[in-house]
Amino acid sequence: MKAKGRHAAPEPVKPERKWKTSRIVYLCMAVVYMLVVVGATAYSLTAYQASLPRVELIQSERGRVPKECLLPGPDGMLINTVERQEGPWGQRYVVKQLSVFAYQELPDGDMFVYEVVSNENPIVLSSTADFLYDGMEVVIEIKD
Repeated sequence: MKAKGRHAAPEPVKPERKWKTSRIVYLCMAVVYMLVVVGATAYSLTAYQASLPRVELIQSERGRVPKECLLPGPDGMLINTVERQEGPWGQRYVVKQLSVFAYQELPDGDMFVYEVVSNENPIVLSSTADFLYDGMEVVIEIKD
């Protein structure tokens, strides 16, 4: 064997197989994560939206609402309103319940509700769900 000396070029070091394997594992994990995100987005925009209850809305006229809007609640009467919020994939509509303490029946059959006078959100007239609760996400149905 011949001596190489002090200034000889070192032999190239082969990369360890361990590092190559971990890169492949991280790449596979990233691909699985992206597939989960794409699947969740597709579900949110299709199946989830189709399963939400549909509501028909009205706007009160100086506190006047139809009788159908007042619902019995645990502490008296309730009115369901819909509030627009920013969601992860755009606008979403959420039910907010107002407790009604002061209301009066008008001669034409409608109700005057004091709490609705200052409310700016539209009121739920009808819904495809049997029961709406506070914070429930809904889809607005527009009838011609």
